[in-house]
Amino acid sequence: MKIDRRKQAAIRVVVPAAGILLIVGIILLVVWLMNQKVDTSEGLKRLAKMEETDVTEVDKKIQELEAEERESDEEWANRPPSEKFANAVVLGDSIAQGLSAYEVLNTSQVLAEKGAGVVNGNGDLMRSQVEQAKSLAPQVIFLSYGMNDMMVTDQQSFLDAYRQVLEDLKSSLPDTAIYVNSILPVQQAKAEAEPPYANIPQYNEGLKALCEELEITFIDNTDLVKEEYYSQDGVHMAPEFYTEWVNRMVEVAGL
Repeated sequence: MKIDRRKQAAIRVVVPAAGILLIVGIILLVVWLMNQKVDTSEGLKRLAKMEETDVTEVDKKIQELEAEERESDEEWANRPPSEKFANAVVLGDSIAQGLSAYEVLNTSQVLAEKGAGVVNGNGDLMRSQVEQAKSLAPQVIFLSYGMNDMMVTDQQSFLDAYRQVLEDLKSSLPDTAIYVNSILPVQQAKAEAEPPYANIPQYNEGLKALCEELEITFIDNTDLVKEEYYSQDGVHMAPEFYTEWVNRMVEVAGL
């Protein structure tokens, strides 16, 4: 069947126009969909509420843990030094001996004797103490020597001997923390009467440098000494000093 020319012309016009309209319609639909704003305010409110609840709970737990830690710290701080030194020992001379003599620490925690030192005859007592310390294998060792040594030897010999002691302990007890106490100052009158004691500051400087070299902590206790702490001999200390001294060691070693 034949279609007249006017109908054919109309068809040729209508079909492309319909196609164009369809394409435009699709584009408009896509643009409309892309520009639709989803109302998220309610969801955001819920999320904020959940976050607020979570943060509040976390803060509450943190505060509870901090309170427990403070109570534990206070309880530990109030314990006697002997309990804090449960895994520690002090090696030294008659100065250190006062720690057990005045019952600041237990006798098992203090390996100290009158006349002990790191050189010459004084070293025999020290070596016995070191061997005892090795057998105990404590977590922490404090050393306190020098008062006797400086009366019988020069500074360099003292430091050389002390080095051997420290290197021996480090090698034998690699997991043990080692701390070296300074030599305590004597009374001025004592230093004037016995000149070697006047060299205590220089000995301590050398000892501090040695500890830095060996990566060992040096504890300077000079500031703890008060005039009223001296005994009649101008060298040894009263019981009050030992409480301060042991607290200093506890603080530095974190016991």
